[in-house]
Amino acid sequence: MKQAVTIALLMFAGGLTAQPCITVDTECDGSTNYCGPYELSNGIYRIPFADGTDVTVTNDHFNHCPRGRIDMVGDNGNTIVAAADGWVRWIEDDNNTQCDCSQTFCLNNYVWLEHPNGEWTKYTHMQYHSVPNSVDVGDWITAGTTLGTEGEVGCASGVHLHFEVAQPVDTNTLVFDPDGGYIDGDWAKNMIPVFCDISGNVFVDGNSYTAFPCGSSCPATILNSSLTFDTGDYDADIASTSIVSTGTVSVNGYSSVLYQAGSYINLGVGFVAAINADFTARIGGCNDFPEKMGNSPVELPAVNTQAAAPTVKVFPDPADHLTTIECSRIEGAALTLKIYDVTGEIRYEIFMSGATPDAILSKEIDTRHFASGIYVCTVKSAGVILSHKFLVQH
Repeated sequence: MKQAVTIALLMFAGGLTAQPCITVDTECDGSTNYCGPYELSNGIYRIPFADGTDVTVTNDHFNHCPRGRIDMVGDNGNTIVAAADGWVRWIEDDNNTQCDCSQTFCLNNYVWLEHPNGEWTKYTHMQYHSVPNSVDVGDWITAGTTLGTEGEVGCASGVHLHFEVAQPVDTNTLVFDPDGGYIDGDWAKNMIPVFCDISGNVFVDGNSYTAFPCGSSCPATILNSSLTFDTGDYDADIASTSIVSTGTVSVNGYSSVLYQAGSYINLGVGFVAAINADFTARIGGCNDFPEKMGNSPVELPAVNTQAAAPTVKVFPDPADHLTTIECSRIEGAALTLKIYDVTGEIRYEIFMSGATPDAILSKEIDTRHFASGIYVCTVKSAGVILSHKFLVQH
């Protein structure tokens, strides 16, 4: 992937008064307020049905309740597949009851995948025991791997796939309720999924699309002569070479826009992104996206040199209830590693002498006896302190 420059502008009011929540057409939980914008996903995903399946979107991110998620129906097929490469983090496959949840409640079947770009995808309402035996928690799988069969298990009004992209907030691991897999809005946020090889790259309610693997082609150049994105608008432009604004382009408040091009992006003199807009411009080829984590899908990175400054990396593994912490010390200096819970109590501590020949400390910590919640890992070496939050979830 070619990635020379990434520019991300998320503009909020500093000392100014922000625009209040807007009103959208579809009511959700008795409220029409929408305090957007939703951000477009960092990942570029394939449609999560088997190749050749025609798919109709019955709820897009605006009119789904809760908002920010997608409902879709396979018109001529029902095999659900992974939307991108990633790790299987949770499988719930044992439920077989359908309800509308207006008066009763029943549990969903679902799968959560974690992707190297830091985003997670969820696949919900699949049929009882339809997840293949070859797919297990902790597995690394590739885009297009079968995850199950489209169904209506749980709170579902008819057979369909509920799909969502979520990004953890201030943690490495997604916080969700195992009963249904619902994300905790204080620790995660939904993103508008960007899909490869479809018009506009974003699902629209009522439209139909055909599922295929992400290809390697897209328009060479996109010219935006004069555009205005108003409240609630969104746009994802992807070009193999360039995106050029030749006239006035206004990204107004509460709109979301992504520009991605292989060689360069020229915003032009008339380009304006306003307060409360979400605008991202990045360099990358067709259907490429920036990786958040640099480690391989199987092994943690090897580090063999002394560090000029301390470092800390945290790798939670919810499936095995283990958290691997890898940290480095300043050459010749001691290192202290501590883990605190939210009350400030030290739950783990280890000291490495400056005389120790090893520059790297790697510890695999059994977190089965930790309560579920947020923890803080601190590393101190030569007076420099680094901290990193992570999640323990049972």
